[in-house]
Amino acid sequence: MRQNNKAFTLIELMIVVAIIGILASLAIAAYQTYTVRSQVSEGIAFASGAKVPIVDAYSRNRVLPASRIEAGMSPDPADSSGTYVTRLDIVNGRIDITFGNRAHPDIAAQTLSLTPYLANDNAIVWRCGNASPPPGTELVEHLAPSVDSRYLPSSCR
Repeated sequence: MRQNNKAFTLIELMIVVAIIGILASLAIAAYQTYTVRSQVSEGIAFASGAKVPIVDAYSRNRVLPASRIEAGMSPDPADSSGTYVTRLDIVNGRIDITFGNRAHPDIAAQTLSLTPYLANDNAIVWRCGNASPPPGTELVEHLAPSVDSRYLPSSCR
């Protein structure tokens, strides 16, 4: 009497393991990019608190503050630090976010800027990273981000 074995061969199992390994490596890379993007987004949200003192200083003097002191903030950029941000500096109205602390190594010590633009009605419009300049505005001062563009939110690319 002939017996039918209904088991997997070693080759079939090796192929399944290889496919699972490839899928896992893709998932890990995608998750890592997602994690870094969320850290950058949190840094941008953290820095948005510095927009108010800058706009207030501009409203009073009609000149963008050259430093944190002129914006009415403490002089030390390290005073404004968060989970993923080590320092928040102001240079001619521009907000420079430096990542660090618990930030992913790919963005640690990297910088992203929120650049103010003056609209025709003297309102301040903000530009993040490499985003296109807002239409009908005048550039104040721009600093190209050192954060890899794949980690920037779509509004900053």
